[in-house]
Amino acid sequence: MKLVLIAGCLLCQLMVMAQEGRGRTCDAATLKNAYGLLVTGTRTIGAGQAEKFVTVSMVTFDGNGAFTANGVSHGSTTGVRRGPATGTYAVNSDCTGTWTTNIPGVPPLVADFVIIDRGREVRAVSVSAGEISTANARRR
Repeated sequence: MKLVLIAGCLLCQLMVMAQEGRGRTCDAATLKNAYGLLVTGTRTIGAGQAEKFVTVSMVTFDGNGAFTANGVSHGSTTGVRRGPATGTYAVNSDCTGTWTTNIPGVPPLVADFVIIDRGREVRAVSVSAGEISTANARRR
């Protein structure tokens, strides 16, 4: 009897989890507050030259389509770069979107993203002129 009750509870929990994302929509306010961001990829550093890089940053989304960030990036050739960035973002009702990152001295970087886990996490990919990268951001 106890086993049947436990199995029934687990089944109910799985059904709730399966229904969790259905019918939900997103907008700019879905992304609000600070997120820890990790980016890895390859970027150009000159004519015919590229380097692998990794970036870690704290990004703060304002819930209205703008963000600020401060972090550090380490390139296999260029070494460590620190500093701020700003940007804008747009969120579609299906929880996908785009953001544009503006870093002083670097052309704007555009990424496509998907919001998951009710806005707790964002996964992104950027294929901008000069950069191919993936990113994962988690709300703190």
